[in-house]
Amino acid sequence: MKFSEFFKLWAQTYYKNVALIGKKGDFFTAVSVGNLFGTLLASHFLSLIDKKILTPPLQVVEIGANEGYLSRDFLSALLEFRPQIFKELEFFIIEPYEKLRILQRKTLEGCEFTHKNSLEDCKFSNAYIFCNELFDSFSCELINEKTMAFVDDFKLYFALSDEKIQNERENLGLKIGELSTDLNLFFKQLDKACKSFVFSGFDYGVLEPNKFSLRIYQKHELFDPFKVNLKEFFGKSDLTYNVNFTHLLKLIENYNFKLLAFKKQSKALSEFNFEEVLEQTKNKNLQSYENFLSQAKRLFFGFDDKFHFFEFAKF
Repeated sequence: MKFSEFFKLWAQTYYKNVALIGKKGDFFTAVSVGNLFGTLLASHFLSLIDKKILTPPLQVVEIGANEGYLSRDFLSALLEFRPQIFKELEFFIIEPYEKLRILQRKTLEGCEFTHKNSLEDCKFSNAYIFCNELFDSFSCELINEKTMAFVDDFKLYFALSDEKIQNERENLGLKIGELSTDLNLFFKQLDKACKSFVFSGFDYGVLEPNKFSLRIYQKHELFDPFKVNLKEFFGKSDLTYNVNFTHLLKLIENYNFKLLAFKKQSKALSEFNFEEVLEQTKNKNLQSYENFLSQAKRLFFGFDDKFHFFEFAKF
């Protein structure tokens, strides 16, 4: 089978059995650091409204919420900063896996929201969509010049690419690395599902891939999928890779969406009214303020330069 099909089966097995994030899981994300990440995103969201980039009423949507902690932190911060905004918001989580839905309902107990299975099930008139490390979970092909990877009995091998993949590779100027056709499908579904939107995302990747970045995380330990027995890890550990940001930016351009931001994650977070949030927290609760300072050190200095924030819109 094509490697992308193998990847998709792996991810479906992994996530449907509940992939925990943080100390008890296979990997950390910015959400694992604490509630500052979601708090700063909420502050940024309110800035978009104040700048008239977003105009309520709005559908607020998280895609790939896992246990629901980012949504919890985001909504809690909105309640703290501007509780009156809730009368103009509807909240949705796009989640295909029932076990994760159960966790999300538990995390967001007391909050009114609607689960959707996929973007194909959605019709949003005016949406704010956010996600964290979503695109690195999309299935991909492994490309090496004119060949692509296949899997037989859990063993990788390379053979000649089909014409569609070859054209896509040449379009992106990709010689070696990962190529996600699922990203193409996502943009098609996003465009169809939303009359207008602003999309805020965080992910790790590079603009010019020149090597394979595919890797496995199990209990925070890193493994090379080209050197291990894939059968031992299949569906029981995180399979991921660096997002090709050139591909992402080309799709934004091809769909005539407007690019609002593309920058290092740490820089973006520091610009999400960080000092104002700190000052406001200090005046209300000194312990929370000190907690935020501790989290800020990890958020701003604990994630390498591959982590980016990107934001684009359809008006």
